[in-house]
Amino acid sequence: MEAVASRRALGTIFGIVLLDLLGFGIVVPQLGIYAQAYAAPPWLVGLLMATYSLLQLLSAPVLGALSDRYGRRPVLLLSLAGSVVGYVMFARADSLGWLFAARVLDGVTGGNISTAQAYIADVTTAENRAKGMGMVGAAFGLGFVLGPAAGGMLGAWGGNVAIGSAAAVLSGLALVATWAWLPESRRPGAAPLSRPSLRGVGAVLKLPGLGAALVLSLVFLWGFSMMEGTFSLFLVARHLGGTPVGALSPEVAKRASLLSGWLFVAVGVVSAAVQGGLMGRLRARFGELRLVGAGLLLVALGLAGIPAAPSYGWLFLPMTVLALGSALLSPSLSAWVSLRAPAERQGEVLGAYQAMGSLGRLAGPACGGALFSGAGAVAPFAVAAGMMVVGWGVRRGMKD
Repeated sequence: MEAVASRRALGTIFGIVLLDLLGFGIVVPQLGIYAQAYAAPPWLVGLLMATYSLLQLLSAPVLGALSDRYGRRPVLLLSLAGSVVGYVMFARADSLGWLFAARVLDGVTGGNISTAQAYIADVTTAENRAKGMGMVGAAFGLGFVLGPAAGGMLGAWGGNVAIGSAAAVLSGLALVATWAWLPESRRPGAAPLSRPSLRGVGAVLKLPGLGAALVLSLVFLWGFSMMEGTFSLFLVARHLGGTPVGALSPEVAKRASLLSGWLFVAVGVVSAAVQGGLMGRLRARFGELRLVGAGLLLVALGLAGIPAAPSYGWLFLPMTVLALGSALLSPSLSAWVSLRAPAERQGEVLGAYQAMGSLGRLAGPACGGALFSGAGAVAPFAVAAGMMVVGWGVRRGMKD
């Protein structure tokens, strides 16, 4: 009976994360395009992409510690409610300032993924932890199968109003599902309430074996988000006639939305296939650390291959390699961290893990935008590929 309940809870978490990530996938790949429509220069596009991560960096340790103390369910409800309001603000945005405000609110309440991971840690055993974390990864993949394609079509049809409204509805459905069907996985008050702050990240870094893993999360997401933050700029500059960034016509914005959407569909298909169907077997055969290493190498190859693509169609090859590497790396690293976290501090540790990732997602788009402006369209991808090599060195500090 307990195993059935655990499977039911995992299925519910999968559905909740999928709905929320569909909304996320609809909005995020379009942010750069809409910022350019308001004549934003590349560095300001990078800051818009980084705003969410800055606020998430500040809030994730707090939400993680609160979920340890008061339970996962209340924190999930809070973060999903914040997403709904943030997406409504995005739908109503008629200026660059409104776009920033929407990302600020969503970032402040953006603790849903680390809390979902902590929930999975509560209801799984060590043997099937990686498979459970892979379910969250599969939801990411499916969100980026359907989300970007839907975002491109919605953007071409109804602009940010249609995109934000659809994302708000999806996060609203996830909110209802959490309220109606997700039982609490922790006894409230099971952990003492610490003073949740960024100091908690430093405390987690001192736990045996976890410091290198958290630094690796920072390095990986710093490099990966350089690609995310500048990809729409690169696509317009290199494959849509060299249109000047910051002065997009409606026709170019529409075409950029559709073309970027289809590329991220390819990324999502590969991610969902690997994380949803293969992670359990791969983890059993190779272990988390080998999968992390293989993922780093593939991500480096994919990042280096993007600027080498001679035409739009060729972009699907390096993007597929990039997706495969990310699909191997992300759930393996999060499972490794969760397995080494003390049971009573899962939320705190995974909150710190998300905070380090948020720091990477904060620095990456900002650095990518500056590199794009100062050194050209290739620079963010070349630097990001080099960071994966740095990540390989950091990985050597992780011990089984």
